[in-house]
Amino acid sequence: MPRRLIIPFLFLVSLLLYSCRRQTLPETVEAHYVKYNISYMESMAGDVPTRILPAKMDTWYTDYFVVTRINGFFNQFSLIQIADLRNKRVSTLLNLFGNKVYYRGERGELPAGIVAPAELHIQTTGEQSVIGGLNSEQVKIDTGIESFNMYYTRDFSVRRPNLSTPYSTIKYPLSDFRIQLSYLKMHLTCAEYETRIIESEIFTVPDDYRHVSRPVMEDFINSLFTKE
Repeated sequence: MPRRLIIPFLFLVSLLLYSCRRQTLPETVEAHYVKYNISYMESMAGDVPTRILPAKMDTWYTDYFVVTRINGFFNQFSLIQIADLRNKRVSTLLNLFGNKVYYRGERGELPAGIVAPAELHIQTTGEQSVIGGLNSEQVKIDTGIESFNMYYTRDFSVRRPNLSTPYSTIKYPLSDFRIQLSYLKMHLTCAEYETRIIESEIFTVPDDYRHVSRPVMEDFINSLFTKE
């Protein structure tokens, strides 16, 4: 290699190695863990009585990812969302009686199955409350069809904490909110908060999950609430 090319070559190699190091996560990271209690806003979700559905959702907020997980049916069902906060992409993982599939969303796309209101107006009210130990501030949500109150907290901070929800314009973690998954309308309220050290492998899709398209993933999710 000509000497005049050595320095630029070494510079590019160094830059590549540095970039790889930056994107490699440590084995463990500190996370803000929130357990949300789930209450269902209707007695039925499609053909399924909501009284038999899971009663909690686990969420881990970190500087790099937000992971949510709902388990049910004696651990034979799980729905996981892995939000990559740097790349603004959310992976949805579904395990139904050992049939494991995942879909990785496009940049800025809502997770598969999440239904966003056609309109969404958010207004702060100035009201405050303590929810699950988190100091929380109230906002009023108006969808054009209905209005309701939700809460967020400033007790801890991560970037883009609500990437997996229709409320991504709210810059702080939610402590009380509503969300719709397919036919399922849920109200989630913080019941427990603590900091934890967790293993970084929680942010990766396991090898035994099969990749599917968004329409296929949404068909799987919709089928959870129908007899067909």
